[in-house]
Amino acid sequence: MDIRNVDLNLLVALDALLAERSVSRAALRLHLSQPAASALLARLRELFGDPLLLRSARGMLPTPRALELLGPVRQVLDEIDAIVQPRAAFDPASAKHTFILSASDYVEYALLPKLVDYLERKAPGVRLEVMPLDLPLVARQMESGEVDLCVTGMQNAAAGLHVRPLYAERIVSVVRRKHPGVGERLTLDEFCGLEHIRVSVPGSGFSMRIDQALAALGRTRSVRLAVAHFLLVPEIVARSDMISALPERLARGYAAKLRIFDPPLDIDGFTVGEIWHERSQRDPAQQWLRDVLMQLAQVPPK
Repeated sequence: MDIRNVDLNLLVALDALLAERSVSRAALRLHLSQPAASALLARLRELFGDPLLLRSARGMLPTPRALELLGPVRQVLDEIDAIVQPRAAFDPASAKHTFILSASDYVEYALLPKLVDYLERKAPGVRLEVMPLDLPLVARQMESGEVDLCVTGMQNAAAGLHVRPLYAERIVSVVRRKHPGVGERLTLDEFCGLEHIRVSVPGSGFSMRIDQALAALGRTRSVRLAVAHFLLVPEIVARSDMISALPERLARGYAAKLRIFDPPLDIDGFTVGEIWHERSQRDPAQQWLRDVLMQLAQVPPK
């Protein structure tokens, strides 16, 4: 039997016939005439190579083959019904769900503590799995379902993905408190004269913004240390005489250890956004998570 040649309506008719064990009652259940229901039974007998229902003094009796089919046919119809029914709204208070996010350590710092606090209060059954951001792979990971949502700079979104901005981010300069080489305000000469920590997150273009802004002024910087993670930088700056540039939301979290300055040159900021694949576009749980992140992202850095 080739499944492509099976009419789904035949399974619906078989379910009614086996449940009612009467052609006339099955016809009423199916809103058909009795001759039409009899014709469906004839097609079912041909399809399965079995009489399925036999006349007797007590009505129609199912054959052993019909009894074998009763449970599986009902299960298949229930599963199809679940597929075509509209999805129920996502109820965070009762949901048991795991979301898989992809983000840089900076985004984790900026948003995850707020998100975890929110889940503790509003969605105790919701779990998070956070994967390191791999920009060359993340579009494919979302397409395959390995990642539900990516949160990163919007400029990193591949063509064809859905994107929604969360917040605009500034770039600031940081040095340790009581730094001997920096006065009340950071000058361009001080900025270029100090040794720098460069944050080179693959594909982000973060360090490129700084170097391009310097090049436009005919200046350069001396890089002593290059790292691939933002969260290393505040601790190293706090115990050295090096300078670095950081996203403001991260820098504000270390204000007790660092002095924070507006850079002495124009450095373009960036917009952090949530990025997702079409496969997640209409999922109620995914829509809820995206809305929650949008709400939490509006809280400015302290």
